[in-house]
Amino acid sequence: MKLLSISLVICLCSFQAALLRAQEDDAADLTKMLKEAQELQKEANQIQKQNPPSPDAKKKLAEMEADAKAEAARQEKEDELEKQKLQAALKQQLDAPGKVSLPDWTPATPQFKVAGPAVKRIVGDEVRVIQTGTTSIAPKEVADSWEAAATAASNLNRVRNNIGSNGTITMIMFLSTRTDPPEEVKMEATRAPGEKVTRIEISSPLPKPVIEGE
Repeated sequence: MKLLSISLVICLCSFQAALLRAQEDDAADLTKMLKEAQELQKEANQIQKQNPPSPDAKKKLAEMEADAKAEAARQEKEDELEKQKLQAALKQQLDAPGKVSLPDWTPATPQFKVAGPAVKRIVGDEVRVIQTGTTSIAPKEVADSWEAAATAASNLNRVRNNIGSNGTITMIMFLSTRTDPPEEVKMEATRAPGEKVTRIEISSPLPKPVIEGE
């Protein structure tokens, strides 16, 4: 009977967690999940009245809940510390002196007019070298030229995404070397309706920084 009570409560906790995920992932199932939760809670209450848990079972459940909360707090603290270490390493990498440039194998973009020198920026969990500018040719032609260069090189992996939204055309090319570790370059070419030039952003991630303690 003790195991029954504990299992029932754990089942309810698991169901409630699934309910929270449903709220985030699929609002269409929320009403159904709520109804099922109410029925399960009602059934659990009836079982609890008929077979109330013993003091030992209540103590065990309380200990389990305390352990779970302590582990969640420990993991949250550990994740925050790792995040702080990563941000410090990225900042150090960002501020490090030296030449800022894209990999020398980066394909040339036809009629490319750079907007300024390449710069380093923190993007998500990495530092990227970024070069922006414009070209008079259409996004498709830019992507075609990059794809042709990658084919000619014969040692590059490539992925191409063609995106159209409300008349705006965006072409994205990902190129990467077949080395260990690989180098990567991303090119994004965008032109909105009425624009006479294509806006270009070319970027490449720097190697992952060494994080203190790893």
